[in-house]
Amino acid sequence: MSVERAAKLAAKGRELLDRGDFRGAAKAFASALRYGEAVPLRNNLALAEFMAGEPRRALEVLAPYLEENGTGNPFTYALAARIFCSLQQKEEARRRLQQAVRAFDEGLAELRRGRLGQDPGSFCEYTAVIMRAAADLGEHRYVFDLYRRWEPYHVSWESKFLAGAACFNIGRYKRAAALWASLGHLHRLFLGMQQVALLVERGVIPPFEMGYELHSGEQLARMVAEAPKSEEAGRRCMRDGVLRMAILAWALDETARDAEDAVYGLVRYGEEWGEKLARQLLEHPGLAPSLKLAAANALVARGVLRENEPFEMVIDGERRTVELRSVPVIMEPDEELDEIVNRAVRLRDQGKVDEALALLDGLYREGRFYPPAMMTLANLLRRKGKLEESLRIMEMLEEIDPDNPVLLFNLAALMLQMGETEQAREYCEKIDPRGQGEEFRAKLEYLRSELARAEAFLVSPEEIVRLYEEERRAEVEEKSLPVDASLSRGLRNMPAPWLECACRRCGLEPARLRREREEQLQAFLTVRANLEKVVRELEDEERELLRYLLQRGGWSRLNAVTRKFGSMEGDGFFWHERGPASPLGSLWSRALVVVGRARLGATRCKIAAVPLELREALAEILGMV
Repeated sequence: MSVERAAKLAAKGRELLDRGDFRGAAKAFASALRYGEAVPLRNNLALAEFMAGEPRRALEVLAPYLEENGTGNPFTYALAARIFCSLQQKEEARRRLQQAVRAFDEGLAELRRGRLGQDPGSFCEYTAVIMRAAADLGEHRYVFDLYRRWEPYHVSWESKFLAGAACFNIGRYKRAAALWASLGHLHRLFLGMQQVALLVERGVIPPFEMGYELHSGEQLARMVAEAPKSEEAGRRCMRDGVLRMAILAWALDETARDAEDAVYGLVRYGEEWGEKLARQLLEHPGLAPSLKLAAANALVARGVLRENEPFEMVIDGERRTVELRSVPVIMEPDEELDEIVNRAVRLRDQGKVDEALALLDGLYREGRFYPPAMMTLANLLRRKGKLEESLRIMEMLEEIDPDNPVLLFNLAALMLQMGETEQAREYCEKIDPRGQGEEFRAKLEYLRSELARAEAFLVSPEEIVRLYEEERRAEVEEKSLPVDASLSRGLRNMPAPWLECACRRCGLEPARLRREREEQLQAFLTVRANLEKVVRELEDEERELLRYLLQRGGWSRLNAVTRKFGSMEGDGFFWHERGPASPLGSLWSRALVVVGRARLGATRCKIAAVPLELREALAEILGMV
């Protein structure tokens, strides 16, 4: 009965430990120990005390196993090393770390001889604990050496994370990226960290040292919320290397919202490193202009740049001189400005649209941002077909008054004009017509009817055939595909007509059977000379797409690829009759890239990936290494 009771208390302790209730966990383990001595129980009690901020009490718990002839295990000595390190007793910590390493190696010898009196899986979990003890001591190279020393025995994802952090801290950024990429299926943060490591390798982000303790989402949110409260709070937060890594990973995610705020915070509070980051981001040709402006605004806030002072940055591959200036928003009604708006409307009604545009644009250039004037300006730009300029102004207005029915109406109309019916529908659904006049309601009803007409599914027979082919291709895109898919896995996902197309595009006569075609392509593409020949025949944009994927570890989310290189819309399905024309479709039809749906953390999303065994050779052929 006592054994059963001890087991229940131990299970409760482990549950509380996982939940972060360290005091409760310590009580549970202490109660379990009353029913009998056991190394795992004492280890867990010491861990709970240590995590609860009681290192000396934790050391007392471990004391019986730390004597000359103690009976501890590798976990015991690794935890002791961490405790001594926290007490600033570094030499004793190193001695206990070496004791843990010896104990693990001895256990491995027993494991190989089949005499280990412990489950091999649970024993191998000790690798991460020992690596963490080395990490606490700041022994970055030793952390990675331990990873390589025991590479066949790691069973915890934590070992790869720690090894990646160690590689990042010693400047082995590509290895760090590869280690973190292999954890991408667990959480998207690791994929972001992979991107950061590759950008540090390329000189886009300045190097920095990160810690080994991953913060929870709640902790990160709390730290980010603290940053703007004071200058010192902001600096304190940005000195945390793990937080810095997490914010960078988030800011550089092409699907992230508020990425500009993240970049601003990194530069604003990042001290000397933050200034270097801003300078390098301004020079990076592949970064969105909005992120560059966020970095520049942070430099202004720090006093490094001044408003209206010209500075250079690279936009769309060209070096340009720009300047920043503050434009105050005039929210109160203004008779003088209302008269200017009315004059612009009269000019518009008289057909003098260009004069109306010049009048309102002059108002903006004078530094007076009056929402009614800007709304009229955006609509005039829309009438002239300058849709992107109109959208830029409307997005600024949306930040000021996101629920304004008139603004939402105009955004919906603009999206419809740009062919973005889904976004038009979203804006339309947000409009609350209550309090608006009959004229507005009539316009809204007309807009909804136009939107419904655009969404209607009235198509010709030719369009039905086209849609059928598009649906067939979309079904292939839905097939499961790991981020590190092999060439054989990618070929298995391709329909028979595509394999025929791939053979012909590689200069091969397609075999009769599907399996034989897969073998043909596998044998052909894994020969370096053949791969070079295929790459020579690619268009410039297709080679650029390959570089884009290889720079990101060999794969990317499909939505990011299609935004930059265009979608496969119109590529059809029967590629053996008519090959695809898009850059992505063309690469897929040669089996140089495959598309499918991968599991990234808790979600599944479409990716485009270069087959694993082709990545290194393609990077060399494209001059990337």
